[in-house]
Amino acid sequence: MSASRSEQTSLVFANIKNSAHHAITQLKQIPNIESITPVTGRFDLVIKLKTNDPEKAFNTIEKIREIEDVTHTQTAFSMHQISNSSSREQEREQPIAFALMKVRGALNEALQKLKTITNCVEAHVIPGEFDLIASFRGRDPQEVLENSLPKIGNIHGITSSETLVAWNPPASEIRP
Repeated sequence: MSASRSEQTSLVFANIKNSAHHAITQLKQIPNIESITPVTGRFDLVIKLKTNDPEKAFNTIEKIREIEDVTHTQTAFSMHQISNSSSREQEREQPIAFALMKVRGALNEALQKLKTITNCVEAHVIPGEFDLIASFRGRDPQEVLENSLPKIGNIHGITSSETLVAWNPPASEIRP
């Protein structure tokens, strides 16, 4: 499935000093933020924006960067997207893991192969350090880590990947 520019998203990877809870509380007040997922790994948060429009995304990112506890951001604009979400209820559930991937060769082929992996919710072609990002859901992190993410290594063209696993914040930290 391909989305129009206004339906596509931007992803902001952020690092936080001090209190993630405090930063998340402030992030929830910013328009154009669709979701905030605390993760383990090189980043502390994955922030999904409701827009891929450059001006709206820029304004939202500026507001994110104004939060004192946000020390670093890296933004990825979705250039092409596939989605496996079949219902609005599933779309509201937080991803359990994100895979950042580098690809040699055809991106569309790798994107279509990702769509066949169990628990893959969506995947995006992004410019920058990584070529693709995919999000995964499951009953628990173990299911995703054991049954879905290992299949990434079997996709022709993916040369490396890095996984960011969501941790379970209190319900008050998850954006409705």
